[in-house]
Amino acid sequence: MFLGFVRTNFEIFGEKKSLRGIAVVDTGSLMTILDRSIAESLNLKSTGRSLELTTLSGEKVFCSEMVTSKLIVEGETLVSERVAVCELPTNTKERLKAMDVDPYLIIGVITLEAAGLKANPVTGKVEKVGWVSL
Repeated sequence: MFLGFVRTNFEIFGEKKSLRGIAVVDTGSLMTILDRSIAESLNLKSTGRSLELTTLSGEKVFCSEMVTSKLIVEGETLVSERVAVCELPTNTKERLKAMDVDPYLIIGVITLEAAGLKANPVTGKVEKVGWVSL
């Protein structure tokens, strides 16, 4: 296990298919990121919005915003969750495989917050925190 990395169970649904596994949580990423090949397989719907992401190595990655039918993270169901869909770089997929997580999906902070969860890098797990309102 990689110290400081958080992993979580997920299931992502498209119109007719789903994908289940364990994903890494990237606390530096706002949106959940999904590889284009999986988005096409799941038949996700595009919002028409384009996004540009920058990897830690400085590489620019161009993405499309798409919407899932639903995304389940640690048992919390999010309906119509927006995700950034792009061609994940090969080196990113290799790093994810080395971490023993799904190489096609990275969970972002917005998804965690919408599910009422937070990342705990000490335990390597997500924790239920609920929602705070002022």
